[in-house]
Amino acid sequence: MRVVMLSGDEGALRRRALAETLAAAGIASDDIEIAHLEGSVATNEWLGQACTAPFLSEKRVVIVRNMLRSEAPADFGAQCASLPAYALLILVADEETGDDNRQSRLKTVRTQWEKAVTAGNGRVEKFEVSPKEVQDAIRKEAERLGKKISERCTQLLAEMTGGSLSRAIEELEKLAIYVGDADTLREEDVRNAVVPSRDWNVFKLCDAIVRDDASEAIRQLRILVESPQRAEEAAFRSILPMLSRQFRLLWQARACVEAGTSVQNAPPEVRAAFPARPNLGSEQPYRQSALLSAARGASFDKLSKCFALVADADARLKGLLPAYSGMETLESAVLGMSALFSRR
Repeated sequence: MRVVMLSGDEGALRRRALAETLAAAGIASDDIEIAHLEGSVATNEWLGQACTAPFLSEKRVVIVRNMLRSEAPADFGAQCASLPAYALLILVADEETGDDNRQSRLKTVRTQWEKAVTAGNGRVEKFEVSPKEVQDAIRKEAERLGKKISERCTQLLAEMTGGSLSRAIEELEKLAIYVGDADTLREEDVRNAVVPSRDWNVFKLCDAIVRDDASEAIRQLRILVESPQRAEEAAFRSILPMLSRQFRLLWQARACVEAGTSVQNAPPEVRAAFPARPNLGSEQPYRQSALLSAARGASFDKLSKCFALVADADARLKGLLPAYSGMETLESAVLGMSALFSRR
């Protein structure tokens, strides 16, 4: 192969595949014949570097990271097909930050690149793991590290890493060091050593709200905010969008509860009402189960009022309504939500 594209959502698997690709080509990662480029560089530069004759090696390797920052030229496939035999162009579709609109555009760009590489007789490797496969993959990774892990511990790690296998792999490597010679990973080890994802904290925040555990809800909020001085930044960047997403999932879960069904067995009329994003049916099984459990203590009326409080906090932080500090505005909103579910 003269062109290889490493694609998909699992960054840890892409990085591992990059090292394995270089090893298969007989090239050390610090070899003098490797050129490292960024996707923001013109694609002609990628190809020009790949066409440079090697000096001390049989291969000329060009690695392009963050390739999605450029769009695939219409003639890229034809250009790839004309690369010399000594060329090896490795394109890595690293993750990029941005809102939903940018992520949607990047997904389209990635698909275009995959088609262009295939048209140029290149190889596309997509590293993706379905939600149902994450826990099995975690167990296999633990075995690779010489550790045993229980089903409950595996589920907890998947939850705390937001269902990302890449994050779970990184945390497993850290856990293996943390437990030392012990051959089994315990739930206590996971809780002590794993850095939870923001998704986990938002879920715990919403769960505390629905359970009317105001103190735990405020604790999770403060973890998400990180510091009072950054409250507004954190609110707009992640907290309010993620809260809104979580309540939308709870709304769908409540629809299943009222229909007396699980997510997978929900009747067509219930599933048809689910939005495309976020879609409860696309969530991991453990997340679906947790959402259904939380939704049993909710109602459409209470969830509607939660949406209103999220919108109210957004307006206050933007100066459209009277407000105090960013932290006080967020805490007031969380306490208001928790009060809706009060059983006293």
